[in-house]
Amino acid sequence: MSEQTRVGAVATAMSDSDALLWTLGRDPVLRTTIVAVLVLDGTPQWDEVRGRFEALTRFIPQLRSRVVAAPFGWGRPHWAVDDRFDLDVHLRRMVAPPPATLRTVLDLAQAMAVVGFDTALPPWEAVLVEGLRGGEAAIVVKFHHSIADGLGGMAAALEVLDDHVDTRGGQPRGVPPQAEPVGQVHSWPQGMASGVVRAASHPGATLRSAQSTVASVGKLLAPARRPLSPLWPNRSLGRRFEVLDLPTSALRGVAQHTETTVNDVFVTSVLGGLRRYHEQHGAAVERLRLLMPISVRDEGDRAGGNRFVPARFALTIETDPLRRLRHVHDAAQSWKHAPALRLNQVLAAGLDALPPQLVTMVWGGLLKGDDFVATNVPGPAFDVAIAGARLARLYAFSPPSGAALNVSLVTVAERACLGLNLDTAAVADGEVFRECLAAGFDEVLALTAVEAQVVA
Repeated sequence: MSEQTRVGAVATAMSDSDALLWTLGRDPVLRTTIVAVLVLDGTPQWDEVRGRFEALTRFIPQLRSRVVAAPFGWGRPHWAVDDRFDLDVHLRRMVAPPPATLRTVLDLAQAMAVVGFDTALPPWEAVLVEGLRGGEAAIVVKFHHSIADGLGGMAAALEVLDDHVDTRGGQPRGVPPQAEPVGQVHSWPQGMASGVVRAASHPGATLRSAQSTVASVGKLLAPARRPLSPLWPNRSLGRRFEVLDLPTSALRGVAQHTETTVNDVFVTSVLGGLRRYHEQHGAAVERLRLLMPISVRDEGDRAGGNRFVPARFALTIETDPLRRLRHVHDAAQSWKHAPALRLNQVLAAGLDALPPQLVTMVWGGLLKGDDFVATNVPGPAFDVAIAGARLARLYAFSPPSGAALNVSLVTVAERACLGLNLDTAAVADGEVFRECLAAGFDEVLALTAVEAQVVA
């Protein structure tokens, strides 16, 4: 563990965003449970694994705290230290039953995902699964989104993993990865103060900025009564986990050749897979609504907590993959500097002042009309290990958050790991969906070869 790992100040206050994520759990369909599956090339030393998690709970105090509701259930919940915290209640080990494949682990993980947390305990658990085929093992980690977002969770994972430094000039373990830039986002008191000064000096510009802000917030909070997909009107608690692996270099190659980003390539490929899935089921679809978390995390932010804004796009599914990629790129760029990004905590604080039932109803109206969620979390660009076992793959299964599915991309060294979290009421044929998604990626990744032929 790094020198930063020590008992910190006990967390008591819950941020507006964290509180909102917890409150949404009143509606089981909106539960914000995150599950991660770490596939290892061997079996790690159990005592050392246990020691790493013990130290992690002291690095992130929320892991030793439970959530306490406000009096009468109205108001912001808070963290309270669990004086009877027992690591063995949250961390356990098991031998994989036959056939002891990755599918066995995914079945376990998806079953864990549908079970809510005991409010008398800190909201997380983990299990080491030993005895997989080929000598592999896996660690399944489940935690509530109020503890951390994707980048915060990755920073926590790097605290558990062994010390490795990228010989190609990368950063050592313990340094949180940075997402693609979305512009500087300041705290709301600071932004409000600077806004007052700007308003006094440039009233015309301030009016235009206010109009832009209102439009941006309107896009963020606009309700969607129903999904755009004719196949996905229903929602449930059922979950199906699927995975897909790709070379990270292939994603980077297309991004470089088309002057876009890896995230653009990712979303474009997912859209292509969704188009194929609809075609296979005889359903025509021209547009789908995407919910995508945009990180506003700064370098100095702690590992725990949430620092993201949920951006929403209604994307046209262009048949031509290159045109689709340009469309996705333009849509993403329009959000990167949107004024609503700076107001995230203010909006969350405003909703936090409402009765929990009303908050859940408002956000349910926002989220259940989304078709899919796409999450991109950059991991370490070099090999890492835990307790003597190398991390071969890392899959994140982020919550659908009211949508039909969530596709999460995690890059580890030269491997891009895709975790598919499917609501079974919308997508009942997970294997078919996976095949369609793989074809969507093949189509976009072929753009590099097509452009090379054009140049020649």
